Amino acid sequence: MRRALAIQKEVAQVGTIKDLTAAFEGIASLRIAKIKNKVAASQQFFAELWQIYSQLRVDPNRRLSDPKRAKKLKGVFIAVTSDGGLSGDIDEKIVKQLLSQYDQSATDIVVIGAHGATLLAQRGVAVAKYFKLPDTDKPLDVTPIINCLDEYRQTAVFYESYVSLATQEVRRIDLISAVQTLSADLAPGQAVISGRDYLFEPSLDEVIDYMESVMRGIALSQVLLDSKLAQYASRFNAMSMAETRANELAGDLRLDYNRAKRAESDKRLKEVVNSLEMG
Repeated sequence: MRRALAIQKEVAQVGTIKDLTAAFEGIASLRIAKIKNKVAASQQFFAELWQIYSQLRVDPNRRLSDPKRAKKLKGVFIAVTSDGGLSGDIDEKIVKQLLSQYDQSATDIVVIGAHGATLLAQRGVAVAKYFKLPDTDKPLDVTPIINCLDEYRQTAVFYESYVSLATQEVRRIDLISAVQTLSADLAPGQAVISGRDYLFEPSLDEVIDYMESVMRGIALSQVLLDSKLAQYASRFNAMSMAETRANELAGDLRLDYNRAKRAESDKRLKEVVNSLEMG
């Protein structure tokens, strides 16, 4: 049987782990609340932008899917993953689903998040471009990512979606469809803005192109926020399970400690009795 002093040290170590997991669990909970507020603010901004866009004399469905800007014949898959390995096995699931639909001859892969790039490298899969996962505590700037995606005719995003605090799932969406989904419940603008009534600089088409780029950026930002929300939820669950396990382990160790103390006391008592009998 182990000595009581050794078990006592192990109890202290488990207590430290329990305190750390509780702290991480609290941080994840706070981040979840913050991101939910950012999602609501982003949706409001998109609604205002869509109202202006829908007043222009364009067909949103045609314009948003117009491939004229594409420089490459290929499509692109985007994997949105975490920057670390504290989000359970969800990044593995994202990579697995992406690769199940991947055709190297017709599709490039762009990765957002270091963990996804590492997982793909381990599988020997080449990545066309890698971006660090944007910090959601700051205003999201996805312009470099959107500029990269503009080169492709089709864009599919694989990411972890927040369903509830207990449930996260891998989803695939088309970025243009994401823009149209965001606009589905919005009423069109009342007045029509045309080139006959207003002067557009440098031109109406370029203004519309810029607005569409911004809207795609908002849609991608929504995906990133949803992914980050799911990552924090997954981390919250992982830390909650770790804390529960630490509590169980601490309880088992305390029982072992009490047994060891009793055994050591009994041993000393026997030694005293034996020494008295021998004396």
